[in-house]
Amino acid sequence: MNYLSSQRGVGLIEVMVAVLLLSVAVLGFSALQVRAVSATDESLVRTKSLTLVRNLAEVMRAYPDAYVTGSGATLTTATPATMGAMPLVQAVASIPSLESSASGDYTVSIDGLAITIGGTNNCLSTGTQTVDSKVVPLQPCNINQLAARDILLVKQIAREEDIELAVVRCPSDLGQDTIQQQMCVIMAWNDTEAVLDDTDENACANSNGVYKNGSQCLISEAY
Repeated sequence: MNYLSSQRGVGLIEVMVAVLLLSVAVLGFSALQVRAVSATDESLVRTKSLTLVRNLAEVMRAYPDAYVTGSGATLTTATPATMGAMPLVQAVASIPSLESSASGDYTVSIDGLAITIGGTNNCLSTGTQTVDSKVVPLQPCNINQLAARDILLVKQIAREEDIELAVVRCPSDLGQDTIQQQMCVIMAWNDTEAVLDDTDENACANSNGVYKNGSQCLISEAY
């Protein structure tokens, strides 16, 4: 009888230990699931960023002579040799904040014309003209204005995906006196900023292009 009395509660202790072990296992599995979801989201954002980088690279190749001068969202066509001129892709893509039109599209002024994606001055041909006895599509925009429209489209897509976009001259290319500049396309998300800066803790990389610890961004070289 005394032996049976000393065994009371042992079964409950065994159940509690089993529940404890099960809880630890479940917590570990939950943490693994959270990490897996985070990695999947990171991979998805990187895939979207790579697509945007390719689009911008194609714009660079399509408009190699598109250079402008100016500041902010007001720019003027210039030749590559003009003092202070910069590639149009860099000038438009790197504007920190662009005003939006009534439709919510970005807008930028090129040679006095406010270019938008879905507004009136969207550079899309809606008519025809006769050139050398041939009927051809009407060209409402010059080559730089058309390039700006393509860049705004990429920037608009980036905004919709919560990706910050900027184009800067690559650190390795600085000091090189060449017309065909090596550009670095920066895509950043979450709290990371699309800049190369030594002092900014939230910058994607330092001034030499080296990624900072904990930054969530992508840097790709393009010409």
